[in-house]
Amino acid sequence: VENEKEDEPIEDDLNKEEELSENLKCPIPTDSKYTYAQTPIKGESVKTEKEAVAWAKRNNAAQIFIDVAPLYWKYGEIFGVRADVLYAQAAKETGFGRYTGRVKPEMNNWAGIKKYGAVGDETDDHETFATPEDGVRGHFNHMSAYIGVDPVGETHGRYRSVKSLAWAGTVEYVEQLGGKWCPDVNYGYSILADYVDKM
Repeated sequence: VENEKEDEPIEDDLNKEEELSENLKCPIPTDSKYTYAQTPIKGESVKTEKEAVAWAKRNNAAQIFIDVAPLYWKYGEIFGVRADVLYAQAAKETGFGRYTGRVKPEMNNWAGIKKYGAVGDETDDHETFATPEDGVRGHFNHMSAYIGVDPVGETHGRYRSVKSLAWAGTVEYVEQLGGKWCPDVNYGYSILADYVDKM
């Protein structure tokens, strides 16, 4: 259940996220080809939908993950955001739609998005979306709070949590997601090196 006081920023884990991300210049893994903050989240996809589907199949993705690929490219165009990056992030967060962690397939949560006010990591701490498409739109809406573009349709509670943070709307690059989307400072580099590059 979301916090009743939705006008107030959620502290606890969100404060920890803000603390972890005070310094945007997170260290670059020594085996990474990426330099600090060079891969924009906004813009046209470098990889095509067809390439993404083939990549998903090569990785034994669940059919539900393959089926949402067109939705990622649809919303990528609507938001002006790289669909290949968000689809890769969804692969990382859901194990290519196999959902081996706390989030379950029926939750239609493609990005590990938590509920407003949730500080744990149990299944009930995570957002549930009505349909797979709602979940994709929710993923793009959540990213929009980070990168400063307008959301589409109704937003979820955690979107409002992120919007309350001082750095909301300032993230430009995939490499900057580390320490913000999740505490691991190498999170963005992993999306690129382990997923997008192999797409």
